[in-house]
Amino acid sequence: MITDREAVALTRTLQNLPHLRTINLSLCYGWTPAGALELVRGLGRCLSLEGISLDSVQLDEESTVCLAQGLHAMTSLKRLNLNKKVTMVTGSPWVGATLVLLASLEGLRGMEELELDGMRISDNGVEELIKHLPTWSGLRNISLFPFLCLSLSGNCISDQAGERLVQALTTCTALEELNLSRNNLSLACAAKMGQVLPTLTHFRVLDLSENEIGTKGSVSISKALISMKYLTKIHLTSIGTSELAGLADSLAHCVCAEDVSFAWNDCGDDVAVKLAEVLPQCQKLRRLDLESNSISTIGAEALARSLQSCPSVEVIRLWRNFISTSDAQKLRQREKRLNFSST
Repeated sequence: MITDREAVALTRTLQNLPHLRTINLSLCYGWTPAGALELVRGLGRCLSLEGISLDSVQLDEESTVCLAQGLHAMTSLKRLNLNKKVTMVTGSPWVGATLVLLASLEGLRGMEELELDGMRISDNGVEELIKHLPTWSGLRNISLFPFLCLSLSGNCISDQAGERLVQALTTCTALEELNLSRNNLSLACAAKMGQVLPTLTHFRVLDLSENEIGTKGSVSISKALISMKYLTKIHLTSIGTSELAGLADSLAHCVCAEDVSFAWNDCGDDVAVKLAEVLPQCQKLRRLDLESNSISTIGAEALARSLQSCPSVEVIRLWRNFISTSDAQKLRQREKRLNFSST
């Protein structure tokens, strides 16, 4: 907790730290809009910053615009976390201020990691981000977008905007992580991913959970997985189709996969049996999440047999499937790595 008085004191301290490289104010609270504005002004004077984390920090429209002005001058910035930042103190997002904030990222050519989860970014915001992608060749992680890391989960990105975003990722050759979960993506975006993702040779993490990808979209993702041998994490929870046998089959090519989720898709024994066939080829797999599907004892038994050839697997989650308590207990006695509980 940081009061307005403490925010002012911190601002004065920041003025004496011209060479500060990283600051983390995530989850801080307690200030009024006036205190937040004072603190953001202080951040704007730290032009050598390479990393800023403001996860869940509340800023109003004036503070957001002030932050944008400061970011524009931070040419050394590489890592920016604004997850849930636009939980404005008024309770509603300032669309104009958010666009100004996104526009301020222009010129930050060294950007490697950008996390903008839960900011309710619209298609206009996506278009603004797309403008910057050609200059972010070093991006590795994108949570919503691509660098080294781009994270944009929990926004308002439409299928069409998502398609254009993915196309723009072709310039982010160093991209390692893409998180677009909980948006409004569908077939068009999935089809474009099928074309673009195999060209990103450093790609390791993909999360498309809670999007209506559908059966045809899942086919496109399946084809992409065949060429993505370095993937370590694949989360496809609740993607709007139970027909995941093709995706399961493609995992045979993802030899580095460690964490896979097909949870909440209503898939049945055909998917479980196919997974049982390919799991021995995934020698680094540690966790497989199949929660809330329609797998019966038949599918669970196939997975149990497969685990005899899978020493790396730590757990297969099968909670909320069509498996009786007595059958679950028998299977657990045979194979402790099958988990039928909620934890």
